[in-house]
Amino acid sequence: MRAWQLLEFGDPPRIELRDVPDPEPTAGEVVIDLRAAALNRRDAWVWSFRDYCPLPVTLGSDGAGVVSAIGPATKGISIGDEVMFDPTLGWGDREERPAGTFDILGAPRDGTFAERVVVPAANVVPKPSRLSWVEAAALNLAGLTAWRAVATCAEPKVGSSLLVTGAGGGVATFAIQIAVALGARVVVSSSTRAKINRAIGLGALGGVSYLDADWPMLLRQLAGGAVDAAIDGYGGSAWEGVLAALRPGGRLICYGDTSGPSTTLTTAEVYWRWRRIIGTSMGSPREYRALVAHVAHADWRPVIDSVFPFESLPAAVIRMSERERFGKVVLRIP
Repeated sequence: MRAWQLLEFGDPPRIELRDVPDPEPTAGEVVIDLRAAALNRRDAWVWSFRDYCPLPVTLGSDGAGVVSAIGPATKGISIGDEVMFDPTLGWGDREERPAGTFDILGAPRDGTFAERVVVPAANVVPKPSRLSWVEAAALNLAGLTAWRAVATCAEPKVGSSLLVTGAGGGVATFAIQIAVALGARVVVSSSTRAKINRAIGLGALGGVSYLDADWPMLLRQLAGGAVDAAIDGYGGSAWEGVLAALRPGGRLICYGDTSGPSTTLTTAEVYWRWRRIIGTSMGSPREYRALVAHVAHADWRPVIDSVFPFESLPAAVIRMSERERFGKVVLRIP
């Protein structure tokens, strides 16, 4: 089979399309002939993290396709099943946090930028018929992260207010739609009016530009008061503004650090306002199945920015980094 393999770490990395052996399933595993795979910021994080894992390795965490081989002692799955899968590996039995065995498909375990992938059978679920291959592939990693951030950590109630920062990113677009579907009043921040308008099209009440120095005040006016919770994947200096938009006793849920490894905040804005900061990433197997069950009957669909042929991964990588991107970047696999 063909696979895009990382041969050298760096920015840019050296990634080549190579012929590699077909994967063989062991007990409790299945092989999936992929129909689509989606890009994530994790891919760029891995190739920029020198010596993260042995090379070569096939990146890619997201995918959907057709079961083509089944390992020994594997039940409940048949060859020909149309499936998608949880990219979380080794989460464990606790809901609060993963076990020490936690990892994510796509380095060090070979991932989905390939014609076939082998995954644990326990991670596989039937593809909802209402989703296309591209939509199903786009959902998994970012959708699971958004589901846990919104449904588990923010716990929105009908009529509660919720801020999603950085409207346009993959997790942010899922968070907007999930929160709206659960009855929350959603407002957003973004860098452009075009992205804010797209977010309104997904169900948000409106939004403000975070480039405006007064954006927290403007957002509170838009929301009719301070918001109950905020979902943020940027960090950095943005937290001061997010806390200013958050009501006393509210929650700031952090799922990423696009700005870099450090952030700043005024400590009293946390303890003297009884606010909670909750860190989260990915989600448990139970949360993944709850997400898929929700999407199977939801009114919303994954937002797709662009679709590239499998052979055009380098072009897809470039699109992933462009500021005007809105939603997921996906590879269509023959």
